Amino acid sequence: MKTQTRLALFSVFLGMLLLLTNSCSKNETPAPKTVSDELFYEQLGSTLIKCYTDIYNQNLAGKPTGSQNITNNGPMGGTVTITGTDAYDGTHGITTTSLSFSMTNVGYTFSKASASGKMCTTQVTITGATTYNGSFSTTYTSLNHASQNLHVSGSVSFDGAVRNIDMTGLVNINRSSTTSVNLFGNNVSW
Repeated sequence: MKTQTRLALFSVFLGMLLLLTNSCSKNETPAPKTVSDELFYEQLGSTLIKCYTDIYNQNLAGKPTGSQNITNNGPMGGTVTITGTDAYDGTHGITTTSLSFSMTNVGYTFSKASASGKMCTTQVTITGATTYNGSFSTTYTSLNHASQNLHVSGSVSFDGAVRNIDMTGLVNINRSSTTSVNLFGNNVSW
């Protein structure tokens, strides 16, 4: 009887051990990585700002102010026509702009660390017109970039995930001590 009891207990023990070891293994596929809305639109907004700043700096910084009508290459391809006026107040070190950038297939790539420290890379192609209105100096910025019908195509890559964009519509960016971005009806600020 002792042998039968031992054999029964051993069988129960072995069954429980098999149940535990088999139930702990998972063959589930991990959820795909995604780029959140907030990160996506913040990175797109940052990339547009950086592109617009590079267009201004490459074509107008350090050059005579006044009435502007310049057609040149975009920072990373495409063409941009800059029209309007700019002025510089040397006494206060303030640049004032009332400009329009008309862009055709202007390419731009920008990489920036996210809040988590991981790199985020945005690649876009921009077609349409935007304003570059306001003033700035070495200590402050008060600029607006408004577009009624801007076309942005490209992608945002972050932590192994890629999110694409191919949209046309309203884009409004206000830059001061904070930045507020409305991209195609999606709002972010920092």
